[in-house]
Amino acid sequence: MRYRVSADAARDLDEIYLYWGERAGLKVADRLIDGIVDRFWLLGEHPDAGRSAEDIAAGVKCFPAGKYLVYYRKTKRGTAILHVFHGVQEQKQTSRESKRSGGVEATAAHH
Repeated sequence: MRYRVSADAARDLDEIYLYWGERAGLKVADRLIDGIVDRFWLLGEHPDAGRSAEDIAAGVKCFPAGKYLVYYRKTKRGTAILHVFHGVQEQKQTSRESKRSGGVEATAAHH
């Protein structure tokens, strides 16, 4: 099965990369991003693997990637990766944003 990365999730990955690149070096940032993206492949193959995050938006699930949480939704075309946030603190931000926008749709395709 395929997965699609939303513009928001791509922006989240860029921010994570820049944060860790500045603090721990580019090799560490590369490994971290690779580990998160590996979860995307897993979720593309097993979209029911995560726990429900219905409090954020209908059909949204959450799956851990180290200290990060991947928010996604199963779609007819595969798995839509919506956001990648660090821990529980960011979950509150996601909830507020999703309620304002009615959820986030995926835009950029990866396979």
